[in-house]
Formats: sequence, structure tokens, C-alpha cells
Amino acid sequence: MSENLKSYRGKLLISNSTIVTDDFNKSVVFMIDHDLSGAFGLVINKRSRYMLHEVVVGIPDHVTQQIPMYWGGPVDHSFISILHDRGELDEPGLEVIPGVFLSRSYELLLQLLELENSNLKVFHGYSGWGAGQLESEFQRKSWVEHDATQEMVLMHNPEEAWRDALKSKGGFYKYFAEHTNDPLLN
Repeated sequence: MSENLKSYRGKLLISNSTIVTDDFNKSVVFMIDHDLSGAFGLVINKRSRYMLHEVVVGIPDHVTQQIPMYWGGPVDHSFISILHDRGELDEPGLEVIPGVFLSRSYELLLQLLELENSNLKVFHGYSGWGAGQLESEFQRKSWVEHDATQEMVLMHNPEEAWRDALKSKGGFYKYFAEHTNDPLLN
């Protein structure tokens, strides 16, 4: 990778107030990969209108809990991904940051559903950028970068994730998140 390219792999991208009318309004994107050829991430704070059993076939009948799907982004809604915290499994997938693993394995999903206390999110679709596209969006100040933590990535309260990410960023981001009715004023 070029020394001039800053990689956002393993970071959170918080949409700025300039993104108000498209799919990324009030979005928090967990960046899975970023290099010279482009970038790949998952929107972690937008629940889909679908439940897991409505999208993924073969979910065991005894899995009675209603597991929501998350909208990972506007690209390829048939692309299913899993973020989880069970690194002790035989093949947990790619560890993106400490304690957060990415997989696309159907077998792993079934295994995670059988385990107690599995913290997982299942996504349809993803967010993708071509070469130089994400860097251009940063130049337009469309995104704010923030360090990702396991707690933020696997948080299950999507309504608060955008505001919480701004608060944890600190400084004037925290001020606007805590003291305005509309953090979009930042």
C-alpha cells in the first residue's frame, strides 16, 4: 500500500451533517478493508426491515428469538455477512479488530445461533467504494473517523449508535451530540 494512502481498516466512519439525503444519513460504518483498490465496510447502526429467518433459509425452528438483520449498505443486498465476538470457535473468520470477527459462513451462523450469549449481527448488503472514492469523500468532509471498539461495533441499539459514536469522539462532536436536539447542526 502506498505511504500516501491512509487506511481506514478497522475504523468507524461517522457520517457528517453534509450527508442528509442519501443512504448514509446518520450512518456509522465499520470499515472491514481499505487499500489502493477501494474500500469495504458495513453500516452497523441501521436495522433492516427484515428478520433473519425471512432472509436466510434453513434457520432451525427452535431458534425462536427474533433476530434482526442489519442493512450493511447499498451494494448487493444478497451479500450476507456476520459480525460476532466468538473468537474461540474453530473457524471464526477474519478478526477485523480485537474481539470482532467477520464471516460469511452459513455453518458458522448456525453454530453461533446454537451458542448462548453469542453477540452477533447479520447484514445484507455492504458499503463499497472504488479506488480513491472514499478519500474524495473525506476531502469533502463527509465522514469523521473514529477508533472502533467491540462494544460500539456490536451495539444493538441502532437508534443511539450515531449519537453515541459522536459522543465518544469527544471535543465539539460530544458537545453537539449532548447539547443540541439535532446533532446535524454540527
